[in-house]
Amino acid sequence: LKEALEEKKKEEKVETTAINKEDFTPLSLDCDCYTCKNFSKAYIRHLITCDEVLGGRLLSIHNTRFLIKLTEDIREAIKEDRLLEFRSEFLDKYKSKEK
Repeated sequence: LKEALEEKKKEEKVETTAINKEDFTPLSLDCDCYTCKNFSKAYIRHLITCDEVLGGRLLSIHNTRFLIKLTEDIREAIKEDRLLEFRSEFLDKYKSKEK
């Protein structure tokens, strides 16, 4: 899981280059956090490049929600006795995004 979390970090990194300057999509389309529901990559990039505290706060909200959701999913997989399957699905999902 550590490798997948590192890949997720790379995937959702709000770069201060022009890449995200006009990207008005959320950090992650399948995330239900406050940040992803209300702010775009372009806006968060703007906040980060202007050294606004809100940028870091929004990223922290997103990252915290990701970890909470991951923990919820792991607990559910344990209850259903399918933790190894979940692990494989999780890794496949994030490895496929790097391509």
